[in-house]
Amino acid sequence: MINRNALRTALTAGLGNGFASITGLPDDQYVALAVLSVSSGTYGASFELGRQRLLGTVLGSILLLIGYECLHELPMAVGLAITMGCLRLLGGVLGLKVGYKVGGMIVVMGWLVHEGSLATWIPLRFFWTALGVILMILSLRLFWPARGLVQCLGRYGELMDQLQITFTALAQRLQQSQGVAGGPTPPSYRQLRATLQSARAQRPALLQELGNQPQRHPAYLLLNSLDAAASRLVTMVGGMERAVPTSLDSQLVARLHQAEADLLSCMAAQLQRWAQLLRSSRGLPTPPARPLDLPLSWLQLTTELNDPLANSASLERLERIATRLLLCRQAEQAIRDGESSWRAIMART
Repeated sequence: MINRNALRTALTAGLGNGFASITGLPDDQYVALAVLSVSSGTYGASFELGRQRLLGTVLGSILLLIGYECLHELPMAVGLAITMGCLRLLGGVLGLKVGYKVGGMIVVMGWLVHEGSLATWIPLRFFWTALGVILMILSLRLFWPARGLVQCLGRYGELMDQLQITFTALAQRLQQSQGVAGGPTPPSYRQLRATLQSARAQRPALLQELGNQPQRHPAYLLLNSLDAAASRLVTMVGGMERAVPTSLDSQLVARLHQAEADLLSCMAAQLQRWAQLLRSSRGLPTPPARPLDLPLSWLQLTTELNDPLANSASLERLERIATRLLLCRQAEQAIRDGESSWRAIMART
């Protein structure tokens, strides 16, 4: 029930409280509150939460000073309502999703509790808040570093693992019809889509870590390439689930399906290499040393398709075989394109 993020947050909050107690300055509880409010699993997400909290603190402090000086003669409820309305309006204009809540707490607490000491309370509040944010961001660098790139690559590595299992199962299903035993139930198309969406959900936090113009960063370009290849491979699995293999009542059909099974096995082995590289890397992963090796049976497929016996099969069977072979060729091309882009990106770094 205790993970690294929880331990990191508790340690950082404790260090912040210890430092605040040593200084003897008042209102030191805001250090721990800032640490808890910006704690997240990645550096990018915490950086964005900290930015919003600081902007909300500044906006709330400015509106509190203006509102209290200009509206203190009005009934307190009216003055607070006007100030809070302005805060919400300006927060929306500035694009604050969390910061305006912090600003609202400053307005309410300053107006109701610290109205006689705003000149000292506001600077202290901002100082403790900024300190808490800085400590939390530093802790993400020092204590069990949580990087968005590592998490994104890990999720895509998990997806490649699932695709490898699925491709192996598709090959075994073809061999099973020839008397070879099949393996465990592979992930379905829906499960693969869910993993792909989960990997994509990690990317906004990564963009916050890449600084200015993240679209030009090699990490962003690599993730785009991996996402494009993974999307094409997942789509291929959906098409293969709909195109059930035909019965092997002729030697020609058996050879066609054998070539398909051989290619699926080769692609599964290559995707396993992808997954190992993506999971083991702590930075930009290097592309696979070996490109995708096409089996001889797949390379000789043109000769098999030119066999006059192919035209003797029914139109429905030919369409189903053609659909499966086309999907396999698209998956092969997706892997080749992904590796080509991967190498090009790493060559520019």
